[in-house]
Amino acid sequence: MTNLSEVDLGKLKSSVADWEKITDSLERLADRAQKGLLSKSESARWAGVNADVTRGFVKKTAKEFTDAHAEASSIYKVLADACTELLALQKKLNDALHNEAPSLGLRVSDTGDGNVHVFYPHDRTTDDTHTQSELNTAQELADRIAGIISHAREIDDSVSRALRKSHGNDEFNFGHESYTSLDDAQEQRAEELAKKSLRLYKEGKELSTEELRELQTLIKYNADDKEFATDLYRGLGQEGALRFQAQLSLDGTAEGGEQLTLARSIQDSMGTALATATPNLGDKWTDELMRVGRSDLDLQMQGNQMVPKGYQVLGTLLRHGTYPASFLDKVGDDMIAYERDGGSWGRPDGSYAGMKDFGLNADKEGGRGWDPVTGLLEAYGHNPDAATSFFHADVAGPGKQMSNLDYLMGTGSDGKGDGARQWIPDMTAPFAAKDPVIYGKDALGHALEAAVSGLPYDHGDVGAHPEHTEQRQEIMDQVVNAVAANPKLADDTMADSLGRMAGEYMPEVNSTLSQSDGFDDLYGSPRKFTSTLATAEFLDTIGRNPDGYAEAALGAENHSAQVMHDVVAHPDKYAGTTAENLKHTAYNTGTVEGILSGARHDQIVTGGQQSDQDYNEALQKRADMFNTAFGSTVGLATERVPIAGEVINGVTEVVVGEMVEGAERNTAAETAYTAGQSSFDARQNALDQAETGLRVAGTPAGVDPTDMHRSVTQQTGEGFDHGKELQREAKDYYQRNPPK
Repeated sequence: MTNLSEVDLGKLKSSVADWEKITDSLERLADRAQKGLLSKSESARWAGVNADVTRGFVKKTAKEFTDAHAEASSIYKVLADACTELLALQKKLNDALHNEAPSLGLRVSDTGDGNVHVFYPHDRTTDDTHTQSELNTAQELADRIAGIISHAREIDDSVSRALRKSHGNDEFNFGHESYTSLDDAQEQRAEELAKKSLRLYKEGKELSTEELRELQTLIKYNADDKEFATDLYRGLGQEGALRFQAQLSLDGTAEGGEQLTLARSIQDSMGTALATATPNLGDKWTDELMRVGRSDLDLQMQGNQMVPKGYQVLGTLLRHGTYPASFLDKVGDDMIAYERDGGSWGRPDGSYAGMKDFGLNADKEGGRGWDPVTGLLEAYGHNPDAATSFFHADVAGPGKQMSNLDYLMGTGSDGKGDGARQWIPDMTAPFAAKDPVIYGKDALGHALEAAVSGLPYDHGDVGAHPEHTEQRQEIMDQVVNAVAANPKLADDTMADSLGRMAGEYMPEVNSTLSQSDGFDDLYGSPRKFTSTLATAEFLDTIGRNPDGYAEAALGAENHSAQVMHDVVAHPDKYAGTTAENLKHTAYNTGTVEGILSGARHDQIVTGGQQSDQDYNEALQKRADMFNTAFGSTVGLATERVPIAGEVINGVTEVVVGEMVEGAERNTAAETAYTAGQSSFDARQNALDQAETGLRVAGTPAGVDPTDMHRSVTQQTGEGFDHGKELQREAKDYYQRNPPK
């Protein structure tokens, strides 16, 4: 650590300046040698043995000047790039050590060999215990510092390697390997190692662990560089790049250990590099990739029995990076069209019975990569605009026409599943029957989140959220109706996504459930969903899953508190009196809570105490994530409140904290939980949350605080009871009226 933080890079800067002067001088000498010495030699009227010898000597001498300039230029460019990058890394490291760590109450010690220990110093006034959020912060800083040091080491190694190749270990001749930049040197080495890996696998061998580590580091720290990424994929070619990726993943998932760790990192970086390169690779390159995607891919591995389609390997890369919409439009539509036309994705059979994690996807999660649509949907989850267009698009296939949303969501061409996609567990066949998790539905949830919100599903803290355009809301409305008509479409793996989508669209949810049209300005005058009962049934469905409930409930309460705060702070923005607006907000939030709590109650009836504990743990997990980074996903509807540029962190913190505490109090009874007690406590918790929202918002001027609190509590309770009735009414309606 100190080697980078304390090293004087001024000497390197001086060396760069010296090499720049040498390069300029050699350029002039080379020019003079070519235009003067060589030109005169070639034009001289010499004859005989002496002339032949002299002319050859002059030509060789002139070439040496040219080669000397090329070598000096290569050294200068490599050193200059290295200096720039090392200075930036040194600044990042020192900022982390001397500014960030102290501000967080952390200390950093160098343990040697590029590793660091980040810790909270002993505090006599406490018992030295720290929250999980604090421990996560310390670990994140430690990982970031270690990454900076590792990056600097990779640059040092790359420079040393490039300088050796430029010099060629030749005392008498210039003109060996020449580079236009440090990136150029790094790309050539990465391509050399990747091609060597392809050659060795064909021979039944593989790269040494040291070589694989070098390759992993090179790609990791250059995946975002356009020149590096573009040259690497052009050099490997479409088929070569996919074969290289498949070989490493299959080998890594079979062997485990460090081999798997390196394969996992390389997959991540190769995906990011492909996303970086695609704008420069061009349409012809993409067209050829699509041809390879539909074709069998010969892996050229001795003893291998798998022959995947190119798209299956591409799917593992698409999970990482942010791809241009133009690229996703072509590849996504072609992949779906191939599948709808009868194309299939093979996966291992019983001969791989002892290898549960064997697959094309080296990631810890997300299935084993045999279903490429999972990776495609993860890519859409990172590109909101492309996702919105994708779900609206119709791709031709057998039978009736349907949108990609109908095909993937499961409604099909007739609303009852005709022609819809048949999802399969993404793992080797023997294990699919034992653990039938549909990982692709989790990815579908991510893509839908992006499509309806206008934000990447895994976005961090953001400012104003994008507008709910007509296209986005149409998708959300279709999802609401689809899940209401057939709750089985809401697979457990996507429940958290559906909950976040409900939180994002809480203004529309409130407006749709509202029994009065006179308060739409409270929610930014959103478009309503097409059906009140469908909206209620949708909330009921996601409320039966702990993760879905946590996301939707926190979003609803947070949104309510934000609206209350703004109604009191800016009363002139809204029609009606402040007291009326507060009571309406309380009633509507109570309605949402009544539906969600009714769903939770019904689930607890079958799941008992453990089920209720699952709900509270999901709430706590969501709160912890919020505390780590405000605005990540909790209460996405916060930005839908028409607050003039304000994001009121304090309101959200209080709401999240008190909601979790209330839920925990509700299950503190020593005896087994009863369904009736669960229902009563959920209602009381809704009343407590309304009190919290009003307390944070404050009492309007000229209104008796006691009367206002009593009214808000009463309206919340009445809304809660209405929500429970609406939940039962919606359930009864859809049981009597299944999809037609």
